[in-house]
Amino acid sequence: MRRSLFKWHQAVGATLSAVFAVIALTGAILVFRGCMKTPAPSAPVVEQPLPLMELLARAQREAGDEAITDIALATEPDDPWVFWVDDDAETVLYFAGDGALIERRRTAGGLTRLLFKLHTGEIIGLPGQAIALAAGLGMLGLVATGLGMIVSRRRPRG
Repeated sequence: MRRSLFKWHQAVGATLSAVFAVIALTGAILVFRGCMKTPAPSAPVVEQPLPLMELLARAQREAGDEAITDIALATEPDDPWVFWVDDDAETVLYFAGDGALIERRRTAGGLTRLLFKLHTGEIIGLPGQAIALAAGLGMLGLVATGLGMIVSRRRPRG
C-alpha cells in the first residue's frame, strides 16, 4: 500500500511540477501587484462631492453601453472615485468628487493581467483552465497521498 501511494505521489508530482511552478510563481508575483500599479491620479478637493448615484450616472455616460462592474469610493479628500467598466479594454474611470472625469485608463494589456491569465490558465483558453483545474485537483491528491504515507509509516507493522 505504502509503495503504491509513493509511486502515485511521485508520478503526479513529476507530471504537474511545471504547472505548479507557473501557478506558484505567478501567484507570488500577483501578491505584490499593488506595487506594480500606476498610482491613481490625485483628485481636486471639492467642498461638497456629488452623491454616489450622480457620479455613477456620469461614469455610465462615459462607459456608454458597457456595464460598470465595480466602484472604489474616495476615502480621502484628494482621492478619486474609481469605476471599472466591463469592456474589452478593461477601462478604469477616475472621477473627482464634483463629477469631472480626471483620467481614463485601458488596462487590458498590462503585466498584471498577463500574470493573472498565466496563473489561471486563461492565457490558452479552455485547455489552459482545464490544466489549472487538473493541477488543483492534483495538489489535493498529493496532499492525500502524502498524508497517507505519513499515516502508513506510523502504523505498527504486523
